[in-house]
Amino acid sequence: MKKSMKKVLAVLLMLAMVMSLVACGSGAEEAPAAESETESEAAGTTQPAEESAEQTEASGDAITINFAYDEGVGDATRAMIDKFNASQSEIFVESYSLPHDANNLHDDFVNKMVAQDTSVDVMALDVVYISEFAAAGWINPMDDVYTAEELDAFLPGTVSGATYDGTLYAAPWFTNASALFYRTDLLESAGIKEVPTTWQGWKDVYEKVKGDVDYAFCFQGIQSEAMVCDWCEFIWSFGGEVLDESGKPVCNSAENIEATQFMADLIGEYAPEGVTTYAESESEQVFKEGKSLTCRTWSGTWNVFNDEAESSVAGKVGMTFLPVNKEGDTGHSCMGGLDLVTNVWIDDAHREAANTFIKWMTSEEAEKEFTLISSQPPAVKAIYSDADVLEKIPFYTDFFSIIEAGKTRPLSPNYAEVSDAIQRNVHTALTGEQSAEDALNALQGEVEALSK
Repeated sequence: MKKSMKKVLAVLLMLAMVMSLVACGSGAEEAPAAESETESEAAGTTQPAEESAEQTEASGDAITINFAYDEGVGDATRAMIDKFNASQSEIFVESYSLPHDANNLHDDFVNKMVAQDTSVDVMALDVVYISEFAAAGWINPMDDVYTAEELDAFLPGTVSGATYDGTLYAAPWFTNASALFYRTDLLESAGIKEVPTTWQGWKDVYEKVKGDVDYAFCFQGIQSEAMVCDWCEFIWSFGGEVLDESGKPVCNSAENIEATQFMADLIGEYAPEGVTTYAESESEQVFKEGKSLTCRTWSGTWNVFNDEAESSVAGKVGMTFLPVNKEGDTGHSCMGGLDLVTNVWIDDAHREAANTFIKWMTSEEAEKEFTLISSQPPAVKAIYSDADVLEKIPFYTDFFSIIEAGKTRPLSPNYAEVSDAIQRNVHTALTGEQSAEDALNALQGEVEALSK
């Protein structure tokens, strides 16, 4: 496909910027990916995946497209590819998988786009990178692929995360969101019949049961992408945002300063002193050991918390919205997951075939099957009330309203650098090295510079 010299030059100019876009400047944890949004496996050599035993060869008339995704969902994805290939003869999809590592996946895709590589047609891209790739001109708009009615079938937050500058650039594939897990037995023993919705409400419960637990809250405060997710949720609970509706940084707003100071003040009195070093596994362990009244973590942890072999609180765990500052507000969970995008450098025939495959993968029928074999939360709303799915994943009954209210992290072409700035500055507030106000003033300056 021929592209103008102007676009080529623009892409080359982007190279210097994007090669530094790693999710965690500290090296602590990777950017979010799939089931546990911030935990990744060790990176390995990028190699095309072997075809599964059931995958057939392309017929002579079929157009072949390549689908790149990470191994975190490898087996389930290959099963869906096999089913698609068997369902028709016009398009044949080949697999290209990389290790379950968000940075590795991101960098591989960046290198391909900068080189105008057409070896990959469809990419499973982490939701936080949609803005970056769209702004760089590396992925095709998809407004002509879905009707308004078809988009309405998806969770609102997934469509928002797939949109950049008013244009849809990705198809929501699967998602995830955090939730507040809590001890149902302790609420019952304290005679509390209604689950609290505010921070103060949970503090009040803790005062009644703190002879049975050491902490009211446990969350992720390590300098990492995990903390970015938690911090976004804290500021949302106070009515704050990182960027306003026009994309202007508002990091040091009064709401954000109040929320950040509140988050810091919890540490030591209502949350473990060590929470500034906790990622998901450490905070979850505290809850599994019965030491905390609540734990903020990702939805998939439900099964772990209720596994008698791993958890001392199995069968005594509930799930609810994250707390808010003011009664009547709604808690917003941080959303993650993968979207499907098409390579801007492929020709029209491959783009059309790629869009056909994507529409099939994001259909209600395909998303239901993918959910059943992968346990990844679907992007299609109707699946959360499907009888077959609820039989296998019963907590979706409570989880649907939580994920429906989920929000995305800042939609920025420079997301990785924004995330790094949040990690460094907010962590100094949590550890007491700086006041919340000083930390967020510094953060505001950095994000403003990135926005120019």
